[in-house]
Amino acid sequence: MEKKHMALTFFLLIVIFTLYIMNFKTAVANFMEKKPLPPFDDPGQRILVIVPHPDDETLGMAGIIQRAIALNRPVKVVVVTDGESYKKAAATCSGHSNPTAKDFYELGLIRQKESIAAMSELNLPRKDLIFLGFADGSTRFLWSDFWDNDKPRVSGGTHVAYSPYSDVYKPGIPYTGQNLVNCLQEIISTFKPTDIYYPQADDIHPDHWAVSNFVRYTITAMNINVQEHMFLTHHPQWPVPWLLDKNKPLLSPVDMKDSNSNWQIFELNNNEINKKELAVKKYKTQIDVMEPFLLSFVRKNELFATKPVIKIPVLDTKPDLMSKELPCTLLKIQTGGILSQEIYRSADLTKLSAFIYNNHMYIGMQCVAPISKKVVYHIEMRLFYKNDIKRIDLGLVEGKMYQYKKAENSLTNVMASKPLIYKNTVWVNLNIPNTHDIKYIFMGADSIYKGRLIDKIPWNMYRIQ
Repeated sequence: MEKKHMALTFFLLIVIFTLYIMNFKTAVANFMEKKPLPPFDDPGQRILVIVPHPDDETLGMAGIIQRAIALNRPVKVVVVTDGESYKKAAATCSGHSNPTAKDFYELGLIRQKESIAAMSELNLPRKDLIFLGFADGSTRFLWSDFWDNDKPRVSGGTHVAYSPYSDVYKPGIPYTGQNLVNCLQEIISTFKPTDIYYPQADDIHPDHWAVSNFVRYTITAMNINVQEHMFLTHHPQWPVPWLLDKNKPLLSPVDMKDSNSNWQIFELNNNEINKKELAVKKYKTQIDVMEPFLLSFVRKNELFATKPVIKIPVLDTKPDLMSKELPCTLLKIQTGGILSQEIYRSADLTKLSAFIYNNHMYIGMQCVAPISKKVVYHIEMRLFYKNDIKRIDLGLVEGKMYQYKKAENSLTNVMASKPLIYKNTVWVNLNIPNTHDIKYIFMGADSIYKGRLIDKIPWNMYRIQ
């Protein structure tokens, strides 16, 4: 009897702990969400889909692709990586608990074939499916640290710094951020899309938000007029439930109401839904390890967002930077879930603020708990001038602000004063050259604890008001 009681107690403790980690309230709220979203039914005249991994194009846009093909609209699908560094899938495919570089390489080949099969199910010709062959799991490092072409990133899976695949857009291309942008620019210039579908920067998967950044950066750098449609794949407690439910709508997460996202849905007919299910099941390497999650995207609609440009105000009077409420807040980030653990509270980012005063740019960032010297905080910016692009990379390390030269176009002399740290807020005063010539500011932030990315403020496009 005592053993049964102990077992029941242990089980209840596991349940309570699991609910705590999973943020049960958010999961229930997403499940109960009924708020209707505005629909659209025209996928565009010339559709370009850009995704991080094989399967993302089907999870997010299988309905869009089918509808466009049925309407005889040109469609191109670009897959940035071959998804080869997913250890669990590589272990399952190879039978090796510790996959080798060869195992990861072969997984990439298999995932290419799965994507080809899935797109064939949707009637997309092979010639309209493009693999770029960049390294799975590396795109966020290309975005932040390995931009210039003389500094390629070595893949954590295949252990090479170039694309080893033959059936890709540019075989042997070195893994750099500039090379990825160059590929995207060439494809966009040649295909001339009217609509581009790509990941949302709020996605918690690093490859997803990094590819989102690369696409939006490229669109802005090219100064082209296209309709942008952003899709979400990885978000805590979403979508719910994790199972196949063709009659349930896919709605936006309830905790993203302040995420600067305008949502729309693309409704699918029964044939499109059934075809999407068949296409998803072509990804056997992924079905074997996460089938319920993948099938949860086979719903009665597909979900997309747009991100308006956020305006940075120009002030005549400098606000109180030590006030309890962060002045000029531009973006609010949902907190909670696993980040509610005490050790991470100082890394749990909640707000981003910015304003211009006396020709200086002030950037403020707020956390749940006081700023900690154990946490590294980053603020990164891309400045789009009329005829040039510059970048700023700042890091708050043990209470000191550093300016990093991460690329040839880095600005490293912009700090106007020491950072102001007050309780759970840090303010940075920047003297950015020629602010009147800046068209857009692309900006994001993150927190690092013991070398691990803990939280981020999604990249958004800003403009000085």
